[in-house]
Amino acid sequence: MTGKAKIEGLTNSWYGFAVFSALYALLMNGIGVLSIASAVGGMFFSWFITFLIGRALIKKSSLTRLVLLFVSGLLAILGALGVGKAAWMFVQTWQLGVLASAAYAAVGVWMQARSFRTLVDGSVKAYIG
Repeated sequence: MTGKAKIEGLTNSWYGFAVFSALYALLMNGIGVLSIASAVGGMFFSWFITFLIGRALIKKSSLTRLVLLFVSGLLAILGALGVGKAAWMFVQTWQLGVLASAAYAAVGVWMQARSFRTLVDGSVKAYIG
């Protein structure tokens, strides 16, 4: 798989995560006019940011790659600590809302770790230069 194809696959995964985040927001906030509008607006904003970052990576922006490496690595570490704390809180309280938040955060950590792994891949590094 080429570096460009890996970047495109990662970008598509972030589009899917934006949809997942919108559905999670609807489930956690209830289904109402304002919550639907907020979730849809957040999803479109996430898609726009993902489009801009993905396009910058496809255009071989090494600065974007460097910033994303730092941010995704940091967020993966901090997110993993947050997931552990949320899991411990669930064990203490046994509330399903805490479990849902921990599961959502775990998916976010997985996305950050996947981003980091993709950005340090040799073919991506060679593609961006």
